[in-house]
Amino acid sequence: MSCPKTKLISAYLDEELQGSDKAVLETHLQGCVQCETALKDMRSLRSAFANTERHQAPYGFATRVMARTAELEKKKTPWYVPFYLRFAEAAVLLVVITVGILAGKVMTNNPSAAPTTNMTSSLSLDMFDATPPGSLGGAYLAMTEVKNEK
Repeated sequence: MSCPKTKLISAYLDEELQGSDKAVLETHLQGCVQCETALKDMRSLRSAFANTERHQAPYGFATRVMARTAELEKKKTPWYVPFYLRFAEAAVLLVVITVGILAGKVMTNNPSAAPTTNMTSSLSLDMFDATPPGSLGGAYLAMTEVKNEK
């Protein structure tokens, strides 16, 4: 289980806690093993960072970074470019839909196709030429004629 007061340890080490908050945390540290361990760990980490060697940045580093940042800000796309890209996507989509609709109309209005009066006549094999005996179509016609005669 984690103690909620461990969040205050960093502020305690930075001497940001004032008056009663500091006193309450010091009292809590005497009784909470988890917070006491966290305090020791943070103190050792601070001392490790305090004892490390400091390095200077190369000459002109800050100037190069600032110049590169300014260059990248100049290359940002204007606000209207995404609008035009979305408009182009929508226009292409509309063209594709329109072409599909027109192609469907051309295919359904084909004058060489035999007009059908209703759905059952379009599914019937009667619109085909005579079928050879023994074929599947001939067997179907024979079965449907027998049903119609009864």
